Amino acid sequence: MDYHRIMIVCGLTMIGFFMAVGITENQLTTATVKGSRTEVVKVYPDMLNTNGDRFNLVAVSSVTHRKAVYYGQFKSSDQKQQLLASTKPVLVKMIGDFGSFSVATNVNQFDVGHYYHHQKIAQVFTASNIVSIIPKTQLSMVDRIHVVRSSFNRYCQKLPNVLRMYAMGLISGTRQNDFFNEMTGVKQLGLLHAFSISGMHVTYFLIIINQLMNLVGLGKFKQAFIELICLVGYFVFAGASAGVLRAVMMAAIGIVNKLFKCHLTQLDLWSLTLIINLFLYPEAMLLMGVQLSYALSFGLIVSTNLSYVKQTVLLNLLTVPILLFHIYEWHFLSVVVNLIVLPLFGKAIFPLVFVGLGMGLLNPDFAAPVEFVLRLFNDALNLIGALPGMIVFGKPCLLVILIMLLLTLLLILKTGRVKAIILTALISVYLAAFWWIHFPINGEVTMFDVGQGDSFLIRKPFNRSVTLIDTGGRVQFGQEDWQRGTLNYQATRIAINYLKSIGISRIDNLCVSHQDADHCGDLPAYISEMEIKRIIIPLGMDKNTSFMARISDRDASTKVIPVNDEMKVRELPFLILHPYSSGRGENHDSMVLSCQIGGLRWLFTGDLDRQGELDTLNRHPGLSTDVLKVGHHGSRTASDPRFISQLHPKIALISAGRNNRYHHPNQETLVTLAQAHISVANTQTMGMVRYIYCGNKGHFESVQGGNEGKMK
Repeated sequence: MDYHRIMIVCGLTMIGFFMAVGITENQLTTATVKGSRTEVVKVYPDMLNTNGDRFNLVAVSSVTHRKAVYYGQFKSSDQKQQLLASTKPVLVKMIGDFGSFSVATNVNQFDVGHYYHHQKIAQVFTASNIVSIIPKTQLSMVDRIHVVRSSFNRYCQKLPNVLRMYAMGLISGTRQNDFFNEMTGVKQLGLLHAFSISGMHVTYFLIIINQLMNLVGLGKFKQAFIELICLVGYFVFAGASAGVLRAVMMAAIGIVNKLFKCHLTQLDLWSLTLIINLFLYPEAMLLMGVQLSYALSFGLIVSTNLSYVKQTVLLNLLTVPILLFHIYEWHFLSVVVNLIVLPLFGKAIFPLVFVGLGMGLLNPDFAAPVEFVLRLFNDALNLIGALPGMIVFGKPCLLVILIMLLLTLLLILKTGRVKAIILTALISVYLAAFWWIHFPINGEVTMFDVGQGDSFLIRKPFNRSVTLIDTGGRVQFGQEDWQRGTLNYQATRIAINYLKSIGISRIDNLCVSHQDADHCGDLPAYISEMEIKRIIIPLGMDKNTSFMARISDRDASTKVIPVNDEMKVRELPFLILHPYSSGRGENHDSMVLSCQIGGLRWLFTGDLDRQGELDTLNRHPGLSTDVLKVGHHGSRTASDPRFISQLHPKIALISAGRNNRYHHPNQETLVTLAQAHISVANTQTMGMVRYIYCGNKGHFESVQGGNEGKMK
């Protein structure tokens, strides 16, 4: 092996990669526009995502001539149906504003801006009005492929539910809003790669093409040419994502290699595909789907000499570091399930889906037997996924992830005694990383940036106690049926994401200050995702049927404890100062909690009004604090000057949404705090705010513009 030649190729590839990154960044920057615009964009119905009265899509801008993400709301049900009714591309004229993506303002929050930036998309267009929707008359070849995809997806809508999801997921790469709700086992057991268009799907596609061409008896050059054209078409049909690109490119290079007898090995094909990918989409390698695609395909190549069982186990181990870095958890049953399920996908599920599609053409009712089998299969996956075994590992640092990947690769490649040493080292790295994440010497008090709402985490050192005060949530006003879509809880990508990233899967105390949706609207997400020991609510709120319906799916072991200021809850690290009488959980019934953590006294007041503040002072004379969670997001209905004067806090925490309709925090409140010489930490300008402490000493940090730094 010519190591010098390999080093030269690697060096040139690295130089080319950094040049590609620079060129891409320059293109994205120079094509940026701001402000109001009228846009006419070509919309493919199969690429349009709708959820109730909201829509989003990726299209080429008529202003910048580059891809942008378009968000907006339909003004009427007829307008929505007009856009969804066509299988052909339509020209949509809309008025709105160009801008940048909102930055992630919480640690380990899903960053939508980075996600699209890695795909060479740097701008977002927020549509305020759709002016016209005109069908496109002259269609290009790409347009016609999208028409086929739209027609296929529309046909799938007529099929039984599970068959529909399997057909769209496995063939056209489409996942609708209900995909993850119906297929929880697929998500929990790490089987999403089976539904992401990959090498397996492309192989099946080429087999079908080859069989058809063998019947015709075409020559090898014509056959190769048709295969390449079909691959390009399938790339468009399957959604043209970065993950699909890897599978299609590798298959295309393989066809050329076979045709011209270049004698390239599978590893050569993989390497060429990676190099081309790095030049075309240099940042795509930062996407989890692309990383999994390359890791699994590489693992398959280098482990061909192993038995099926060993190969599957090692391939699963290869994906674990990537999953931990992005989603922080892993189900230990996934290895066993993959051993059984992956062969079934190739030998049974794929053929069965095609059979169901064919029977559905005759009559949708004829597909019922296929639906029955697929539903049994899917229910079994959901049942297994619900079994104990989900390990919330947390997010190891990048260096640890790279060490895990390197050791796993060596485990695949080495044999004998060296293999045992590597396995011991790999297990040691996992155990050390798990211990470091799950038993931190520091504690924290964190104010999440949940927009217009409240959510606070109080975590003691070594995770001895984990308490959450409120969950945040969106306030939804009266909507018609067509305007309501699938409910997506923001806590899943903000606070719950953060909790899992630091290894937390259990909440000892979830304190709900009162009934308002911006304080407890995301409670169902926590009930679904986390183990909760106690839900603590103001006295009387357990008689509130609307709130109790919100927590009706809680685990039987979760205790609901109504409290007033005369009660103490064992293992709750707070004193309860309010309410003192039974209520329905309205603002004036808000739970007020006090504690001393990290050398500071803390007071959390929910949405308590001024009268409630003064009543609390009367019932608890001498009350003071160092850090005050300002009541009602800084509204003038709270923060009575007498209350502020007696408490005499040093720092005030305000959790409020940017540009919120209530204009929180109110200027009157800010003046009151300024006159008392109180420093203000506001999520609107600082994002997530954390107090990290050890013993009686600590410091505040804020996330500003997506960057962590000490709060000034």
